[in-house]
Amino acid sequence: MKTCEIRDLDGPNLFLRKPAIKLELEAEEGAIQVSRAASEFAAGEPLSVTALEPAEPERLMVLTVEIVNRLHDLCDQPRPEAAYRRMEEEGHYAVAYSWRHRRFAIALGKLALQFVLGQTQDIDAGVASLKQILASPPEDDDEPQMVASRDRKTPIIAITGTNGKTTTSRLISFILRNAGKKVGMTSSAGVYIDTEQVLQGDYSGPGGARRVLESDVDVAVLETARGGMLLRGLGYEECDVSVVTNVSADHLGLHGVLTVEGLAEVKSLVPRATREGGFAVLNADDPFVFAMREQIRARPFFVSRRGISPEVQEHIENSGWALTLDDGQVHWWHDGTSDVVTSLNGIPVTFGGRAPHMVENALCAAAGCLGLGLGIDQVRSGLAEFRSSSRDNHGRLNVYKMDGATVVIDFAHNEAGLKQLLEFARHFRTGEGKMTAIVGTAGDRDDEAFRAIGRHAALQADHVIKKDTTKYLRGRQPGDMLRLLQRGIDDAGTDVPVEDAPSEREACLRAFGRVQSGDVVAVMCIEDYDFLLGYLDERGTPVN
Repeated sequence: MKTCEIRDLDGPNLFLRKPAIKLELEAEEGAIQVSRAASEFAAGEPLSVTALEPAEPERLMVLTVEIVNRLHDLCDQPRPEAAYRRMEEEGHYAVAYSWRHRRFAIALGKLALQFVLGQTQDIDAGVASLKQILASPPEDDDEPQMVASRDRKTPIIAITGTNGKTTTSRLISFILRNAGKKVGMTSSAGVYIDTEQVLQGDYSGPGGARRVLESDVDVAVLETARGGMLLRGLGYEECDVSVVTNVSADHLGLHGVLTVEGLAEVKSLVPRATREGGFAVLNADDPFVFAMREQIRARPFFVSRRGISPEVQEHIENSGWALTLDDGQVHWWHDGTSDVVTSLNGIPVTFGGRAPHMVENALCAAAGCLGLGLGIDQVRSGLAEFRSSSRDNHGRLNVYKMDGATVVIDFAHNEAGLKQLLEFARHFRTGEGKMTAIVGTAGDRDDEAFRAIGRHAALQADHVIKKDTTKYLRGRQPGDMLRLLQRGIDDAGTDVPVEDAPSEREACLRAFGRVQSGDVVAVMCIEDYDFLLGYLDERGTPVN
């Protein structure tokens, strides 16, 4: 047995709806042994000499909670709320308990695990050290960094999902600004107060949320990503409206999440943290997202671009809220009535419906704004004015005509994103034109993710350029990802021409330099879109 992780979570998390300390243990080769003295201590019995004894997983986790509780008792502190669970990784077990004093709570967790594992028996010295921490002057970060509901006045719309989070966040922000609201937005591209970028980088976690909620804004639009939730918890206690776009395989194998089901549970933190009386906007076409309706306190607000399923129909008949697409019209069902919001032609970002994933993003954004209380005319106006341009939606499905060819730049970073990109790009191929796919992503995916990208590119494109990276290796070595992409291409069994490029920029400039009329270049663009969009704005003509 060994300690795998002690992590302080500042907000709602997989275990509790409040800040928690996570203690994760790993049973090497499946053998679980706990200290006999720890069991005696938990039962209030005299301690024997240090010895280890076999235990079942349930006993390991329950004993750890009991020790945590006893240590709180000895420090004259109230017992915390606690939870425990088996993790997806084989032989990994976690206990979590609520906290209000960071240094004390972490030190207590370390002592509890040392005692459970038989690494110490000196409880008296450990408790004295804990009391000394409590008696010392507080440090700046001793309190949880989560913004409590009682301390905030700014309404929150929180957006999560595997793909489409940033576009949906931008579209919501645009609609709100168009309606006269001052908006603070977090995203993987930075933090924005209205249209001014105040922080650059990926701020889709609690740090970005806190920056916005400390600002003077009318509404906070918070993109909320998997990594921040797992590593720090949510940055807010509750939101008023949540939006879940979709769930598909991405980043599996990181931070103990191995399956899509496990990833869906992480994403469900956002709708589960939506306040009672608020709205949880859920994509009813995605089974993982639709299932979240069973876990929420908020009112479900379903969106569907595929019509009305029997479950959604029942929801509508019971006066539930939904946005559905039917014969090119977006219908808003609410409280037993219905209105037409707009048509697909009134939502330019969908390219007349040729970009189905953008249809979903637009429905999610519209529902989020309606759930917050915006009027239907305000939502309709915002949808009509937002463009899939380098200005409004930088790096997300930006389309250009250049030398008779079409270039599509998109932050497609996984297999699902690549499928959407290539299906959309195919619409622009004309005559004898060919489609070139420029593929690659960041290194923090499992091997199969790269093989799947290579395989799909080989099956759908006429030419494939594999791009390497130095900026987003994330633990891999140069060339590793190119080899994995090639394995997927080989698995496809096609004779599609393939070449390698050392960088995203080199791959794109190479492809741009040899396009012919009718060709399409589709780019999985994750790192150099500022340069590439500037290049295309200067030499090409934006579409949409």
